[in-house]
Amino acid sequence: MKELKLFPKHAGVWEGTYRRIGADGKLIDQWKSRLTCAMLPGRKYHQVNEYMWDDGFKECLDFGVCPFDDDGNLIFENPRLSGKAWETGNSVVLIWEYKHRPGMKLFEQIDLIGNDDHRIRVWKWSDGDVFNGVTMIEERKVCGQDGIDPKFWEELPQKRTNGQESRSDN
Repeated sequence: MKELKLFPKHAGVWEGTYRRIGADGKLIDQWKSRLTCAMLPGRKYHQVNEYMWDDGFKECLDFGVCPFDDDGNLIFENPRLSGKAWETGNSVVLIWEYKHRPGMKLFEQIDLIGNDDHRIRVWKWSDGDVFNGVTMIEERKVCGQDGIDPKFWEELPQKRTNGQESRSDN
């Protein structure tokens, strides 16, 4: 089994800003975020993304408990998307597809900067052979995995918005 070096550094709570930029370079949307990421026993990972817009709209997207395979690939398979993530060099790279939008793919790169408490991310959107723009994300770690309040996991079922139209997917 491949040793995981970067994924454990991403465990904890991250807060930041997402900025969606169209292929023409113009700002389409922006929102605040709070991501909760946990490494679990048995080489598993759980991530929950909470998004907040200035107009009061909120989303809570639960990626579910996802396994790592023997090669160190994190496999995402849930009702919303299908994909995988892996460590390469100093980056985590992801490729996923939205199940409700056939042909739509996202390519993401995540890099830790500073003292591993600041990260920068970029999503590159494509639909078939059409480039649809990027989402730029900057986040700061507000606590490690040990700082995640256990109530968060207990209250999560009431917060989830999976299954509804997602503003962040547009």
